Amino acid sequence: MLPDSMSEVAAPLAALLLALTWAGLFRWRKRPATAGLGLALGALLGVTLLLGLVYPSPRQLAERLPLLALAGLLLALPLASGRRGGLLVGLGLLAAGFTGWWMAGAPLTEADLRRAAPAGLALLLLVPLVQLEAAPPWRGVLAAVALLAGLLASDIPGPWVMLAMTLLAAALGQQLAGGGLAGDAARLPFAMLLAALLAGPLLARGAPADWAAALAPLAPLLLGARLTARLKGWRARVLIYALAGVPVAVAWALARLG
Repeated sequence: MLPDSMSEVAAPLAALLLALTWAGLFRWRKRPATAGLGLALGALLGVTLLLGLVYPSPRQLAERLPLLALAGLLLALPLASGRRGGLLVGLGLLAAGFTGWWMAGAPLTEADLRRAAPAGLALLLLVPLVQLEAAPPWRGVLAAVALLAGLLASDIPGPWVMLAMTLLAAALGQQLAGGGLAGDAARLPFAMLLAALLAGPLLARGAPADWAAALAPLAPLLLGARLTARLKGWRARVLIYALAGVPVAVAWALARLG
């Protein structure tokens, strides 16, 4: 649903301004790795403003996002030094594993683990995929735009649309400050949150329109590099936009005609 109060409008606006300010300041100070934390900070502020405090035991699926955003920030902190190699791989695996486990319901018993395994494994694969493919200029922002459009088209109830708008605002602020999602400190929390917002409506409702909407951000991420390698200039961009728009149109049709 779209914002219906000033408090809801404040969440994406705060995410945008904090990400833009932080990333811009540290890029001006010639510390691009530290600048990458702007997205995680902006997303955490916006999600917390939207949903309230960080819930260690959330009652609803969407309430898992504040703690996930906090985890993304904490995992991004070691990457703000610019170190890569084994640290990046280890943190990436930890981020993927935590996202899958947390969004699947934080199972602890063997029976719960078996029940949550499909969703958890899907997220375990999705997080590194987003992390790898969101680096080129504007591709991560385009994926966030496609996710927001898909959720709007699917008419999903609850705060999912505003959460997607908040993530988009944080990613846009990071991008406008320069450097975008090329930095690991920005891309790791972005991958965690995008994957969670893609999977959340599927776990919460799982209607056909939700499945169609989930495909929208995958089109620019999965096909972007392949299309830009074969096509040049505006033709590649137009085709990527069109491929992202097809699932959105399908989600809209399923939500209203199904």
